[in-house]
Amino acid sequence: MHPNLLKVKSRDKKEEFKLRISGVERGKHLFSINCDNAFFEVAEIPDLHEGDVKLQIEMDISDKIVTLDFHFKGYVTLPCDRCMEPVNIDLDFSDNLVVKLMPWIEEPEEEDNLWIVNENTYELDLFHFVYESIALALPTQILHPDDENGNSTCNPEILKKLEELTPHEKEMGDIDPRLEALKNIKLS
Repeated sequence: MHPNLLKVKSRDKKEEFKLRISGVERGKHLFSINCDNAFFEVAEIPDLHEGDVKLQIEMDISDKIVTLDFHFKGYVTLPCDRCMEPVNIDLDFSDNLVVKLMPWIEEPEEEDNLWIVNENTYELDLFHFVYESIALALPTQILHPDDENGNSTCNPEILKKLEELTPHEKEMGDIDPRLEALKNIKLS
């Protein structure tokens, strides 16, 4: 089984994330899509305009169910939350989607990893699902990694400026007495 290679080059190429299911024989089918810079431009994920993520999709079609297993591997480039310099974030994760084919559905229903569509549906548009999967796989905090000594690899000029602008305890003066009681709260 050889994968079909799909490549996104422009906004019009968004169409290539549509997977035909009508008339496709039962069994497993493998597809490969390259989510490159053009994909991220079209996806409009905030601050993410660069990356190269290889996507393997295994589609298993039976009578009333289409199972899609996705494997994402590659990187995306985002600004560091500390110094705003670009940082590459490696991605290597899997996701899945189950599509139920029902005779009585007029409007498709989508809920997380379960879609319910009419059994006469011609194709599945996976663009938004792929976009959401990548967006949800991103870490909540984007930082340059520390070196082997535990020091930040962020832009040293920015780190120096941040240190200068960070108020130190002795510079903060007296704490408002209403807030003083917060020091005694124990977090467990």
